[in-house]
Amino acid sequence: MVIIIIAAILIVVVREHHQSISFLLIILTGILIFLYVLLQMNEVISAFQEITSHIDVSLLHLDTIFKVIAVAYMTEFAAHVLKDAQLNSIAVKVEIIGKLFILLMAIPIFIAVIETLLGFVP
Repeated sequence: MVIIIIAAILIVVVREHHQSISFLLIILTGILIFLYVLLQMNEVISAFQEITSHIDVSLLHLDTIFKVIAVAYMTEFAAHVLKDAQLNSIAVKVEIIGKLFILLMAIPIFIAVIETLLGFVP
């Protein structure tokens, strides 16, 4: 985390003189933050696996949920990088595409929920 704070200070100082270098520092800092969070996700994944071992949840659905979460974070990261580059119109399109991917990946879960609900109806 100290590296991220140092990078933020460096970005603020460099931004006044070299806009392009500060933009590259912003991207590199964002990648560092993303990788740091990704490494910390190992604990979250193991907690989910422990929970699903006690509950009868299909691993296919859990895998899909992790993919949806990953797409959501990557889409948000890409959109924020584009907004930092003053490319707001492309950022909006990236967000829409990310939402469509999430919808497509979640279809098997929707189908499973509907089948479960129909199983309760006589």
